Parts: sequence; structure tokens; C-alpha cells
Amino acid sequence: MNREQRHMDRIRKKRKRHIILFIIFIAVLIATVCIGLISYISTNVYQNEDEFREYADDELKKTSQFSVRGKTKIDYEYGRPISYVIDYGVCDNESIAVFRDQKIKEIKEKYQQDKNAEEESRAKRYEDQRNYRPLEHALILRSSVYESDKGVISLSIYESENSERKKDMEQDASMIYTYQFSAKTGKILIPQQIFSEKYKEICSEFFMKYFRKNYKKDELKDGWQDYVTAGENNFNKYALTDTGVTFFFDEGTVLDESRGVISAGIPEADMGTGLRNKILERYIDPTKPMVALTYDDGPGGGAETRILECLRKNGDVATFFYLGSRVAGNSANLKTAYDLGCQIGTHTWNHPVLTKLKPEQIQKQFDDTNAAIKAVTGEDPTAFRPSYGETNDTINKMSAMPVIMWTVDTLDWKSRDGKKIFEEVKKMKNLDGKIILMHSIYDSTADATDLIVPWLKENGYQLVTVSEMIKYKTGADPKKGQVYRTF
Repeated sequence: MNREQRHMDRIRKKRKRHIILFIIFIAVLIATVCIGLISYISTNVYQNEDEFREYADDELKKTSQFSVRGKTKIDYEYGRPISYVIDYGVCDNESIAVFRDQKIKEIKEKYQQDKNAEEESRAKRYEDQRNYRPLEHALILRSSVYESDKGVISLSIYESENSERKKDMEQDASMIYTYQFSAKTGKILIPQQIFSEKYKEICSEFFMKYFRKNYKKDELKDGWQDYVTAGENNFNKYALTDTGVTFFFDEGTVLDESRGVISAGIPEADMGTGLRNKILERYIDPTKPMVALTYDDGPGGGAETRILECLRKNGDVATFFYLGSRVAGNSANLKTAYDLGCQIGTHTWNHPVLTKLKPEQIQKQFDDTNAAIKAVTGEDPTAFRPSYGETNDTINKMSAMPVIMWTVDTLDWKSRDGKKIFEEVKKMKNLDGKIILMHSIYDSTADATDLIVPWLKENGYQLVTVSEMIKYKTGADPKKGQVYRTF
């Protein structure tokens, strides 16, 4: 092969290499464009109801530590741009189930309001974009019911808020809410009814050791110890089980926020004296304001039934002064009031002016009424209110019970208007230590009770019986024959 042929051969090979390299370049370019296009149009965000269900099921698996074994019901609510999934632990207690459903409704409504406001603001920022669409949002809720042998039913509601971010669904925040109920009455319990005064010190000592032992130093968030001290804001989220107490720690407290809500149990043996052997069905904080609702002239019919239901629903009590002549026809209401923990008092047999009667007639009023009440409740009444408020030293001594008058007369018998009765209560700016007079035989009083009870609680008052009021305000049990009006 001569020099010219060799030169031409080199040129052909070089040209061939260039063609191959060009083809490779074009192939890589096309592949890159395709990958970019696929990346642009693809997303891990669910696109329809079936995909949302798959996503929701995967998220629920991540929250299994907040569930209890047993029957569950899952509700999926797919929507654009807000979707929900709610995992319910089946609850046989109707009142607790109603409470849970209401709390879940409130969480959903707030979430929807917040996300609608966010999307409205975002839409304004991108109003010039032709292809604008709202981001997807998903609320994951898991509700569990725990039962313990201490007479406590615990309810937890775990909330996980998730939003679309960079073509994926990411968690924005997680929260947990816990509530405790008496298995006997269904009333909400506070920590003092379940634990002794020293329970936070016991928990603090246990969890200081627990987190140091079970997590590496770099896993624990700076300042994590602040959330396991015996401080007022710590150890307030928990659930009682048959083996001990599970405590919940909010995200970003003990561990990094990305770890979400943390649950950790303390065995009953380690709780020791911190856990009461038997819960206190009623607890009163003597340092906080208290008021006594009292109802005369019952047992009533439908009106009193509504009053009792309001008290039951709110976990509160009152004092009922009953007429002996009405017990036979309305014994169910009397028994219900007694079972709710209300104080039962006597208001004479048939509402006479006692000061106009002879001693033997007065005594019969007491004896017959007391006997009628005891036949239903198994116990004697524990307080006396004279009809019309008319009494004297002789009558007071014959009652063999403390004599209870009133501070606030709602005039419910006169106005027969629920709102006006409510306004009479609100007129008294400071109700601490006050006794409020009403009558349980009027529908308007039942209407007023539905307003008064939640209003009192919202304003920081504890609803107590008159005997509890006397005990905590005077430092002594009520005395027989002594007249009490206010404190």
C-alpha cells in the first residue's frame, strides 16, 4: 500500500469515528431529553382515588405504633386537592365514640380551613401561570381506644398532615391528642384522678434513663431533657394499658422533627406509687373557682331528663332538692341523678310553708320524703332546702341536715325563658363560691342548663355539689342544722 492509499485509509477511519461519536452524542441527547421529559411529566403524587388509597395504606403502616389490636374501620375520602383517610379503632362505648367522632370532625374542619387558605394565597401568587393547579394535601388520622384494669378507657387520635412538594408527598407535621375516660361513668378524667402527686417525678427519672439507653447521643435533640423533667407541661399525653402507661412525646421535642411523634411505655411496676390502684371518680382542685348548681321541686319529667343528660355529657354534677310526693312517678330521674354522683337533698313532701306547721307535721314532711328517697337510692338525702326558703332554728334542727339556701336566684319560675335565666347567672361577675337556684320541672330551665354548664366550664369554674362547696370553702364538712348561703 503506497503512501497515498494509507493517507486515504486514515481519513476514512477518522471520519467513521466521528460518525460513530456523533451518533452516540445524538443517542445520549435523545435519552437525556426523554429522561427529562419523563421526569417532568411523572410524579409520585397520587393521580386518582385508587392511587390515593395505596398511598394512604402505606402511610397508615408507618403509624402502626399508634394502633391497638382489634377491629378497625378505615374511611377514605378522596378529593382534589384535599383527601382524608381515617382509621378508627372500633369503640363499644357509645359516648366515647360520639366524643371521638366530634374531635375528628373538628380536626378535619380546621385542616380544611387551613389548606383552603394556603391554596387561595398560592393561587394569587401564580395567577399568571396558565397551567397552575392546586397542590395535593392529605390528612391521615388514626384513632385508637385502650382499656386498662384500672377502670380507665384511653382514647388517642394521631394526626399526620401531608402535602405535595417537588412531585412527591411529604409530611408537614404530626400531632397526637389523648383523652381519658372513666369506664364506669364515661366522664373525662384528669391526671390527678389517675396518678398520684409524684407521678411526674417517677416518669422523669424513668425516661431520662430510657432515652439515653435506647437512642444514640446524636439522635437526641439538643435540649431534649427539658421535655422529660417533672415540669407542668410534660407527661400530659398518655394512654393506660393493661401493662402500664404509654406516653407520647410531640415531634421536635426529644428527637428531630423528622422522627415525628414518639411513643414510649413505662411498665406498671416502674410506675409504682405514681399510679393509683383505683381512679378517683371525682376530683376537685381547691385552688380553682367552683360553683354549685341546685335544682328544686323535682323529680321532674322530660325537663329534668334533659338537665341530667347535659350534666352527664359534660361530666358534671349538681344538687337536686326533691319533693317526696313526686318521687314515685319520677324515680328513674332520681336514680339517674344519684348514679351520676349528684347530691340528693330533700325539699319537703309537698312544698308547704314549714313555719306555719306544727312540729309533728314538720317531722312527717321530713320522714316521708327521706323514706321515699332512700327507697330509690338506698341512702338518706344529705341536705335540706326549705320550701319557699322559709325556715327557723326549730326547723333547721329537726332537719338533721345542713340547710342550703342560695346566692343567685335565676327567677326561672317567673321568666320561663332559657336565655333570660342564663343572663341572670351571667349578671354575677364572680360566681366562685356561689349557689345558683333553679327548678328542674321547666323546659326553659333545661334550655338554660344547656347554656350555663358549658359557659361555666369555659370560664374556669368547677361544678360541684353544695356539700363539696362547703368542704372546700370552709375547710370542714357541712354541719347539721347550719344554714349556708354563699362562700
